[in-house]
Amino acid sequence: MLEVAGEAFATHGFHAASMDAIAEAAGISKPMLYNYFGSKQGLYLAYVERSSHELMESMRGAASPDSPADQRLHAGILAFLTYVDEHRSGWAVLRSEASAQGGQLAAEVAALRERIAHMLVRLFESEAFAHAFVGAGESLARWWLEHPEEPKEQIAQQLMSIAAGALATGGRARGARGVRAVSGAGAPARSARGVREGRVRR
Repeated sequence: MLEVAGEAFATHGFHAASMDAIAEAAGISKPMLYNYFGSKQGLYLAYVERSSHELMESMRGAASPDSPADQRLHAGILAFLTYVDEHRSGWAVLRSEASAQGGQLAAEVAALRERIAHMLVRLFESEAFAHAFVGAGESLARWWLEHPEEPKEQIAQQLMSIAAGALATGGRARGARGVRAVSGAGAPARSARGVREGRVRR
């Protein structure tokens, strides 16, 4: 049912999509469709929620959390582009239709962007850049669907190039914290040795 509904919403838009046509294509009665989802809005929201979940799961599972930051980002970008390519109806609804509807639908899409940005903050260590990168990814994905002759890997590399500076900065920041942590941990030990050595000399 949700796949059929997604195709209808992506093709015709929310208002023009017909519940009669969706029910017929899904092989169920219209009353049963309303029994499941309550309303056309409820059906639309269910599809948006499922599409959001599928996209997040594909990106989260793209690479091991122990992999280097650049490898995790590259795998996540490829997972995102694969979703966009293989679920064009879902992407069209998430990218355009849901935002245009406002209310709970727009809130769900905004929450999805926040979840993706939150994942990226861990890599970039900059909330502002993470949100900017989400916007760049959406814009480039939309362009790519209009230029399918461009290889997916090449599009991924374009986004990796955008991210390169932030990844490097984040890596230096993590390294600096590691050095401070090691130095701080070692300081009491040196102090204790100095006390013991002083006692021996006395």
